[in-house]
Amino acid sequence: MAPIQLSDIAHRRYNPLKDTWVLSVSPHKFKRPRQGQKESILPVAKPPYDHKCYLCPGNFRASGDLNPTYAGSFLFENDFSTVRMDEGHYEGDDCHHNTSQGSSFDMLRAEPVIGRCYVLVYSERHNYNFSDMTHLEVKGIVDVWGTVYARHISTEDPLGMALAHTKRRDSSCGEHCSRNTALKYMQIFDNNGPTVGASNPHPHGQIWITSSIPDEANQEFAQMSNYYKHHGGSHLLQDYAQLEIAKEERIVYQNEAFLVVCPWWSIWPYEVLLLPKMHISRLVDLSELKRFCLADAMLQVTRAYDNLFGIPFPYISGIHQAPLNATKAELDRSYLHMHFSPPLLFPNIKKFFGGCELFGEPTRELLPEVAAKHLRYSISQLPKDCAICKNPCTQLRANTVTILKRPLNGERLRAEAISSC
Repeated sequence: MAPIQLSDIAHRRYNPLKDTWVLSVSPHKFKRPRQGQKESILPVAKPPYDHKCYLCPGNFRASGDLNPTYAGSFLFENDFSTVRMDEGHYEGDDCHHNTSQGSSFDMLRAEPVIGRCYVLVYSERHNYNFSDMTHLEVKGIVDVWGTVYARHISTEDPLGMALAHTKRRDSSCGEHCSRNTALKYMQIFDNNGPTVGASNPHPHGQIWITSSIPDEANQEFAQMSNYYKHHGGSHLLQDYAQLEIAKEERIVYQNEAFLVVCPWWSIWPYEVLLLPKMHISRLVDLSELKRFCLADAMLQVTRAYDNLFGIPFPYISGIHQAPLNATKAELDRSYLHMHFSPPLLFPNIKKFFGGCELFGEPTRELLPEVAAKHLRYSISQLPKDCAICKNPCTQLRANTVTILKRPLNGERLRAEAISSC
């Protein structure tokens, strides 16, 4: 009898980043006949400019504010922010931890949250997908992320202290982008496509900066701190990256500085984790080269997604990094990384969180090893010059980068010679 392989049986996989488990049931669940809801996700021809779009240059937004005639990225404070700086101070009793009324009082706790919500429009082109952008355009987005983080960083941080003594302001950060010691965390995310809740088809992402640290980031930081403490100062994600590089089973893409894998503990069908190969705490610690490498890795992920089923691939992405008010010890334990969570299992089948996932533990149909193989194949089918060379440093030192940009609507690829910044 042939030995049983893990891929042939139902099994659980441990997620060391959150101290949770995932029930991997492939191949049984993957073979299930599906007669339920079907998605209809087809390429839609969009104009470069839409006069009805709230995010296009020169148009009025829903708030009545007028967009500038911008080119490239455009950052503004959300007109309908989830959190605001002017909420005022709430004095309600239910916001205070009071043990004098018995332990049951502790169950009804609340705390005010203040903050800022920014919208970052990636391009003036209404018909762009993220995967249509050039490496330098995406690197420009990374630069804006870094600028916003730097402008909100704690003044107790050495970088924050240096910035506090300079009068230079970056216009890309907006008029209201100023340092506030009450703000603790910057969450960057992108709901890409109407299937995952995007309210506008113009390419854009969001940045929320809050006085509280989100639970997901807190859970991960606790695990990374625990690992750092019990492994002689080693970083959980750096050790994990080296393990994946050695095994080569779940790698989707890598360049000089960043690794893309379908993680061992994946939940979503084509979920990927993008992480630096060596320890980096936050975006502002990235060199110019590493910002370029991050842009390259993000582009390869999104191009692999869009090429996988031949449709604009919906996904939710988010970046975790060190808090804005991180101490030296917290910076040492933090590790920059990016999650991509796409819901599609097939071109017309979306994964849902059902009863088992909501009230038990997450399950998945497609093993991460198989998903990584599919994504690697998708990248291999892209035009060879669509991906930047394996050593971006060589390109940067040459000062001129020639990149073939993926076209819109299936047109022939066109070469663009771009001078690096």
